[in-house]
Amino acid sequence: MTDDAERTAELRPAEALPDDAPETDPGLPGAAVAEPSPQDRPADRTLGRDLLAAGALAVLLTALGFPFAMLWQVITPRVEYVTVEGGWYSVETYPDGYVQADLYFSGMGLLLGVIAAIVAWYAMRGRRGPTVLLGLVVGSIGCQVLAWRIGAAEWDAFWTAVAAAPPGMHMWRPPSVLFVALDPAAAWDALKVGHVTTALESFQLGALGVMALAAVFTYTVCAGWSRRPSLRSDVPE
Repeated sequence: MTDDAERTAELRPAEALPDDAPETDPGLPGAAVAEPSPQDRPADRTLGRDLLAAGALAVLLTALGFPFAMLWQVITPRVEYVTVEGGWYSVETYPDGYVQADLYFSGMGLLLGVIAAIVAWYAMRGRRGPTVLLGLVVGSIGCQVLAWRIGAAEWDAFWTAVAAAPPGMHMWRPPSVLFVALDPAAAWDALKVGHVTTALESFQLGALGVMALAAVFTYTVCAGWSRRPSLRSDVPE
């Protein structure tokens, strides 16, 4: 071996790796040691932080009840009424608008629940788990309850206007979710006297639970198809 070849062989083991090269595990020659992502560090996976993220998700979804109600009021067909002396009557004999309000409300909740679950699954990949699912349920119910209450306020204002309108006035009834029995005060009064069944009858969500059911189903399907055992590791799906 020439002198130049010997000097080249001595220099090769001491060659420095690039600054951006991954560190290798001494026990596994050539194996790169992956650095944990910020989302997967133990300090970021505490129950308190997961609950805080779920609470923020619930608040955000509940706030969507305002645009939900506005859109529902706009797209739902209304029933035309004509005021008469001492009352009112419907222009159509059997108007579809009596049930379309519930159908539109349920359909919008179904679509929004699916979208909310998919967005939460990908946007909160570092918090995936039952706490995010809890936030989806609470926020979905809060969203539809808020939209329902806004509709109920419009409903009451309409009947007040009908009572004050002169005969012959054409008015259009706003949509309202009718198949709902939600009265926490009545439920509490029933529980105080031990009537559990009566208390449960005051929590019949009906259409108000559609968004939550859709969100739970979609989020569970995403979890079932995930190839990540912890649902939120940095292993590619």
